[in-house]
Amino acid sequence: VFMKKPGILSIITITFNNFEELLNTVESVRGLDDCEHIIINGGSCPQTSEFLQGFSEKTVSEPDLGISDAFNKGIRYSQGEAMIMLNSGDILVDRTYPKKAMKILHEHPEIDFVHADLIFEDALIGPYIMRPLRTQNTLHPNIGRGMPYRHQSMVVRKSIYDQVGLFNLNYICSDYDWVCRWELISKKSNGIAYYLQGDPVIKMDGAGISSVQEGRIISEAIKIIRMRSKDCSFLENTMSYSALFMRVVLFYGRTFLKRY
Repeated sequence: VFMKKPGILSIITITFNNFEELLNTVESVRGLDDCEHIIINGGSCPQTSEFLQGFSEKTVSEPDLGISDAFNKGIRYSQGEAMIMLNSGDILVDRTYPKKAMKILHEHPEIDFVHADLIFEDALIGPYIMRPLRTQNTLHPNIGRGMPYRHQSMVVRKSIYDQVGLFNLNYICSDYDWVCRWELISKKSNGIAYYLQGDPVIKMDGAGISSVQEGRIISEAIKIIRMRSKDCSFLENTMSYSALFMRVVLFYGRTFLKRY
C-alpha cells in the first residue's frame, strides 16, 4: 500500500534583541530536510533586522505583546503538519530528531506530540540533562509538579493547536497552561504524548524568561491549577496543591543558594 512520506515540520523561533543567540539557533537547524524555519522578531536590534533581510525563509518583524503572542504568530504563519518551538539561544543538538519525530507522528495518528530530553544551561550549576516529568514509564505524575514535558523538544501536530487553542497572552508560563488544557481534552480523545528515549535533542538557553522570572511562573501555575480544578477530582486537586507546595519550597531554597 502506498503511503505518503511524513509532512513538513515548522521550526518556529522567536527573538527579541538577542542577535548572537539567534545566530546559534539558526545555524543549528540550517539545511534540514523537510523543514521550514519561521523567525518572529519582536525587537529593534539593527543586526537582527539586517540579518533577516537576507534570510531565505519566513520572517516577521513587528512589535508583539510578549512571548505567547510571538509563538501564536509563528503558528499562524506555519504551513507544516507539525511544529517545534525553538527560542533564539536554543540549539538543536540532534539533527536527526525532527525526522524521527515526524516519522512517529506519521505512523501513529493517535499520538498528539513527540517529546524528549534536553540539556539545560543553568547559571548556578552549569549544564545538566533535563528529563520530562512524564515518560513512557511514568505517564501521569501530578501536573502540580510543573511542566510535565520539555517544551523546546515538543513536536506537536498543528491539528492539536486547532483543538486546544493557541497560547494564552496573559501568562509567561503559557506552555504550562496549554498543556493543562491539552490534558483535559486528551482525556476525552485519548491523545498520547510520546516520549522518545535517548540522548538530549536540544540545548536550552538557561537565561530565558522562564528561568529569570521563576517566582512569577509559580504564582501563575497556582492560578492555572485553580482554574482547572473544577474539571478535576478531589484527589487530583489535592495532589496538585501538594506538589505545588514542594515546588515553592524548592524555589525558595534555590533563591537562597543564588544569594549566598
